[in-house]
Amino acid sequence: MNQEDHLSLSEVLSAAYSPIVVKPGTPSRVALEIEGDVALAEARHADALALYKATRASSWRIRSKMGWCCWKLEKWAAGARYLADAPRRGDALPLLALTECVAALNDRNGERDEELDGLVGILLALPDPASRVYELAEAHLIDQERRLEQLRIGRDRYPLESSLRRRYVRAVWSAGLGDEQLLRLVIEMTDAPDAAPEDLWQGVEIVSDIGRRELALALFQRLAAGSPFEEQVPLALVEADLHVAAGLLDVAASICRSLAAALGVDAPEDRPLALRAAKGLLAIAIEARDQRAIRAAADDLVELICRGGAMSLVESGPFLDQGALQLHIGSELVHYRPRADVIQLREPILAAVRKPDVLAILKVLFATEGSAGTGLQPDARTALILSAGTDSAHPAIQRHVAWARMEAGDFEGAGRAFALFEVARAREDRVSARLDDGSMFDEAPYDDEMVVDHFAEGMTSALATAAADRDGRTCQHFHEIAMEYLRSALLQHGLYTRFHATMADIMSAFRAAGAEPTSVLWFDYGLSCQYVGKKALALEAYDACLALRPHHSAARANQLLLVAPDERASLIIGHALDSFAQSKPPAMIADLPLIDAVYLLALLRAGGGTEDSLVLPPFGQSERPFAPTQELLQPLFALLRAGLVRISRQTPASAFTIEEAPARVTAFALHQLYWELPESTLVLLRELEQARQSRDWPTSWRRQAPELAFEVARHECLAYLRFCAEDRRLPVSSGEKTMQMIDEALATYSVSQAYSFIWHGAAAAADFRKDKGVTALYAGNSIVGNCQRRIEEARENKWAVTGFKRPPQVRRSHVSVALFDAMLRLGDRAFHAPLAQLFPKTTC
Repeated sequence: MNQEDHLSLSEVLSAAYSPIVVKPGTPSRVALEIEGDVALAEARHADALALYKATRASSWRIRSKMGWCCWKLEKWAAGARYLADAPRRGDALPLLALTECVAALNDRNGERDEELDGLVGILLALPDPASRVYELAEAHLIDQERRLEQLRIGRDRYPLESSLRRRYVRAVWSAGLGDEQLLRLVIEMTDAPDAAPEDLWQGVEIVSDIGRRELALALFQRLAAGSPFEEQVPLALVEADLHVAAGLLDVAASICRSLAAALGVDAPEDRPLALRAAKGLLAIAIEARDQRAIRAAADDLVELICRGGAMSLVESGPFLDQGALQLHIGSELVHYRPRADVIQLREPILAAVRKPDVLAILKVLFATEGSAGTGLQPDARTALILSAGTDSAHPAIQRHVAWARMEAGDFEGAGRAFALFEVARAREDRVSARLDDGSMFDEAPYDDEMVVDHFAEGMTSALATAAADRDGRTCQHFHEIAMEYLRSALLQHGLYTRFHATMADIMSAFRAAGAEPTSVLWFDYGLSCQYVGKKALALEAYDACLALRPHHSAARANQLLLVAPDERASLIIGHALDSFAQSKPPAMIADLPLIDAVYLLALLRAGGGTEDSLVLPPFGQSERPFAPTQELLQPLFALLRAGLVRISRQTPASAFTIEEAPARVTAFALHQLYWELPESTLVLLRELEQARQSRDWPTSWRRQAPELAFEVARHECLAYLRFCAEDRRLPVSSGEKTMQMIDEALATYSVSQAYSFIWHGAAAAADFRKDKGVTALYAGNSIVGNCQRRIEEARENKWAVTGFKRPPQVRRSHVSVALFDAMLRLGDRAFHAPLAQLFPKTTC
């Protein structure tokens, strides 16, 4: 075959297909079709369709191949368009694909039945129709006699096709051509050497229908014996039904009992079959008219249903109407509906049952399952659920009862039922997801003050009763239940008295249980007291809330609304102080950064305290500054946040800057603050003192020491620079260039030598202003440059730079003494010697 020859659809799909080799110079259109043929032969239908489209050809050969691909890709409409010419062409494969596409489209509206009848007729008229054509004949030929005849012809033409054999027998069964002929065909089908499980199953169905019970049981036993073990379990339900049909009720009941006993009712995969077995026993008992057996079977069924506790009827189901049972018969999935349709047996079941809980649960199930055709109208269904709620307080039915009462207008009863349901869930620890909440009151007809009030009365009374003699965890669940349902609705409708009564009942339950209320409960209780004018109780509740959760912003805001104006400032300050401790302080000094240890030591010494002092006076009372600059006061806030120190309540209000809107502290006068040392910090200070004296430091401190020493030295230089500038009435920047100049000086020289560079730089700036008459700002901006040039000249010329002493106005700070004297034991060397010499392994 040369490359100009083209292959039809049937040639590409035939077993003899061999791909054409694309030679150089082959037209692109032909090459694309050849590549598409290869993809089609390999069942790569999407690739083939794309290649055929790329040819832009419109010949029947290409369209038939594209239509076939569309059918395989389930693009029914496109396939029908491409294959529209198939009836005229008379090609079997395109015609088959067209029929399949039209059939798929016809499922949507049924308007193409006649077209399908005609297409199948054409396929049947072709020589040697494929077996699939006869299957299509069963589905789409309109005339029953013609359909039956073609199925007979197909069965005879393909005697080894068991599917066609079953289709023919089923068609004869549907046509009602007589039991004797049908029985002969069934026996022929099931006795065939190649009889499949599907043949046996169809035989069981047919002979059961025509009343041949013994034969049905015999065929079923053959089917069950040849089925895998996992399929024999559900098949037992079918066997029970066959015995019931044969009048052998005792045998059927025994099968159901054995099945129920063999299944693990707690295993999720076994429960559906166990339910079917239990319903089978109930239906058999009714057929036997055995009242005692009915009651026993009903009890067992309800016990099985309620194994999920309060959530049984909510999470699972349906229970009574499980629909068809899926059976794997050979290669087919069969949908079998057991005889035990208990939905239709409502009246005899309810009439026989005596136990209130069992009766109530069955009433709810009959009311909520099944279609409208089961005989219960909506009003009757609601009435049945309401009567269940009257009969029983079983938790599994309470949610259904609650909603039925809501619909009936019994809102107090609905509140009680919801409470019983939620309480049961709480006791079973099944409260991870709330099914209902206060949003039910957001829309009509329940967005009404009277509805909410009555509902709250019922729910609160039920919760209070249930809370008696319970533990704190259960009481907490009760609080959550009430708030989920009632909080927003009561407040929205202004039912403040009811809200307070509810919260008071919950608080009483906590006290009776000896449980500690949570911060959320204290806040809600405080809010309820605030709404009813109980100011003192509200403040106490908010205090308790904030003791447990210091950052509760709503509790803080509500407190401020309640206190007198002269108390607001202290309360705002108190809120600010409570907000600092955000973490648990370290348990040992090894977990303490060196800077925190130095600042703790400096704070202790600045306040004149000892390792046993609980409150330190303001370090502003000391003649020595706490830190070289204001910037180095910031690490004190790290101590506060770590919980190592607290600002004492002894601090005067003048130490705080307060803003009213929003109410908050915006600034602290750190030098006026009293400092409180927690007991855990006193323990750390004693450990710190021992480490300081023994020099047994944590390893991390030795790594951190050079960096901290350099940082303190930088700020000692910055403090001196500011003094020199202010002494000459010149402004000076503390920005990046200034700090770079100081770093440059300390890289080679000591702090005292850096003082020399700074003094000369400031002096030169003052002379520059005096000589040139420039502004103070202009002269001040030259200080850093003057210092930088002098440092560079000193380094280049190797000057012997004489260090300066500390002036009285720039006293040594407590931080410097704590670091260089107490911790590092360097004393004046930290001032007179370059840091690079003191810490030779560290580049400063």
